[in-house]
Amino acid sequence: MIIVLKPESAESDIKMIEQKVIDFGYEPRILCGEKRTVIAAIGDETRNKSLETLEALPVVEQVLPIQKRYKLVSREFHRANSVVRVGSADVGAGNFMTIAGPCSVESREQLRKATEDVVAAGVSVIRGGAYKPRTSPYDFQGLGEEGLQLLQEMKEEFGVAVVTEVVGVPHVETVAAVADVLQIGARNCQNYHLLENVAGAGRPVLLKRGMSVRVSEWLSAAEYLVINGCENVILCERGIRTFEDSTRNTLDVSAVVVAKRETHLPVIIDPSHAAGYVDLVVPLAKAGIAAGADGMIIETHPNPPEALSDSTQQIPSREFKDVMDQLRPLIDFCAAGNTNG
Repeated sequence: MIIVLKPESAESDIKMIEQKVIDFGYEPRILCGEKRTVIAAIGDETRNKSLETLEALPVVEQVLPIQKRYKLVSREFHRANSVVRVGSADVGAGNFMTIAGPCSVESREQLRKATEDVVAAGVSVIRGGAYKPRTSPYDFQGLGEEGLQLLQEMKEEFGVAVVTEVVGVPHVETVAAVADVLQIGARNCQNYHLLENVAGAGRPVLLKRGMSVRVSEWLSAAEYLVINGCENVILCERGIRTFEDSTRNTLDVSAVVVAKRETHLPVIIDPSHAAGYVDLVVPLAKAGIAAGADGMIIETHPNPPEALSDSTQQIPSREFKDVMDQLRPLIDFCAAGNTNG
């Protein structure tokens, strides 16, 4: 449930209600707005004392049930769009973020050229997989810690922020030492043990939707992150598995719209993994932007035919500025209407 306090409540009143929530057997989460304070009470409502009795207190405006299974990420708890800071850039509430870079970190020369090209296109957040969970054990699995070191070098040379994937609990601390955002890939969307550990790393998390995961399950996975202390979560629609095989995955544009309705968290798209083919990436990006996405994560490589993973979907990095020039008018137009909840 959520407890809405009356406008401009005193700090002592907020503390008093917080303690009562604890005494009732719940865990309080406080959200302070400009005029009102809202306290979410997390716990089993079938076992603990009813919070509705708090409505009799003079400082309490109303006590409302949150009907969703995902409480802290729902708009019932926090109506306005949240903003997540990544390096020098923001995403959410009208702030559009582009993340770009190669699928995998393969070498210093490859990563440096890709970073140089996307920075020239105005991108300040780069992606690159140091650890790569692959369907086949025979495919390139990433450079591991060597890849992280190369990403650190790009941060230092170009002043960019880094997004890279965490594939298992043993890697969380090592990846968090370099990455500005920890990515949870589609295969790990519902790996709740990993989510709980990543939440404690002190970094924003980019949570990709699982390939067979419903929107409600995706948001429940985000709840695992938030309830364990990670409030800066970015949702990423990357395409789901359907019967259609003309694309690598099916970009679920409707999921962007539904997620934006249901949650205050930023929602971005991954047109590269949805498309699977480079000529489809820009059209799918346009569709996601038009649907209200707060950003996009796109794969680009200096020489895609030589890429060690996902070669068919990576845009040549020398062409990335042209891609951004093509998308920017649509981004600017749509972002203007994407500021409020």
